[in-house]
Amino acid sequence: MKRIKNLTVKTTFSVGLGDLEVPDKVFEQLKETAEIGEIVDPVSFDYTESAEWLRDNIHLRDCMECEWEITELDDES
Repeated sequence: MKRIKNLTVKTTFSVGLGDLEVPDKVFEQLKETAEIGEIVDPVSFDYTESAEWLRDNIHLRDCMECEWEITELDDES
């Protein structure tokens, strides 16, 4: 067995959702980010409502495609 001191993994997955009803503010923020191709940052004050909605309504178990990228691995050797 090996010990890992630090492991950083970037996870990317796609989820398809349909027939949704969202608050007006969430809709406007999602539409704006889609139009300009920006990523919804959960710590951005510009998109707080949409980031919270996405966090609450999208889960890894819903994913259609998923990939993991190991960005850092420090072992004890």
